[in-house]
Amino acid sequence: MKISTFFIIAGMVIISIYALVEVNYYSATQTISQQPGDNPYVIIPKIGVDEAINNKSVDYGIYHEPQSAKPASGTVVLFGHRTLHGSPFLKLDQLQPGDNVTLEWPGIGYVEYTIENSTIVPADYRLSVEQGNVLFLITCYPLGSTKERLMIKAKQGNIYPIKTARVPNQQQHYAIIIIIAFMIGGTILSYLYPVKEDKVIIFMVTIALTFFLVLGYFFPTPPNALEANISRVSDFLGLGF
Repeated sequence: MKISTFFIIAGMVIISIYALVEVNYYSATQTISQQPGDNPYVIIPKIGVDEAINNKSVDYGIYHEPQSAKPASGTVVLFGHRTLHGSPFLKLDQLQPGDNVTLEWPGIGYVEYTIENSTIVPADYRLSVEQGNVLFLITCYPLGSTKERLMIKAKQGNIYPIKTARVPNQQQHYAIIIIIAFMIGGTILSYLYPVKEDKVIIFMVTIALTFFLVLGYFFPTPPNALEANISRVSDFLGLGF
């Protein structure tokens, strides 16, 4: 086996690990503790966010800090990743004062918020949750780093009743798309690979890693079980969540 083939396989393994995180996310989010239909949602039209809020972990999507309040009862704090785990807050830095955020909260209604400001704080910054009826959206900063946090503050506005039932989230199908894309990409790579004697090796690795992703789809691993290994890879590559 050529040394170039070894590096190609190593790259495929790294990509498959990150793909597994996303496959795991899209298949496992259906198992969060809140029952379907009871999930609150955050809606941010400017950056295309319409995501369920969970009360279990930021690795399941947008996470409601349990020490903070519900809308209309005090300070609401929501966390989300910018990369991996669905990347719900990928474009959070694009929000500007005056932009709108809506929380759709069962038992409360549609709660409107208006962005007031954004702040960059250290990763260990301790936010007070006694600031009145405001909303904080928090994610890592800058993109690809966990050194600091981007914190968006929004002021609560009007509250309206929820009148229509929400259509169930179909994002679970994204996991299948990721698996198929990985398999097709690996197959094309094996076909085009210039080292003829190693083409079969590349193809077999593609099949093995695709099977690995399929297992992740049918038997999603709790995100914290993946966290240590992904963190090691991220640190090695200089990436972050």
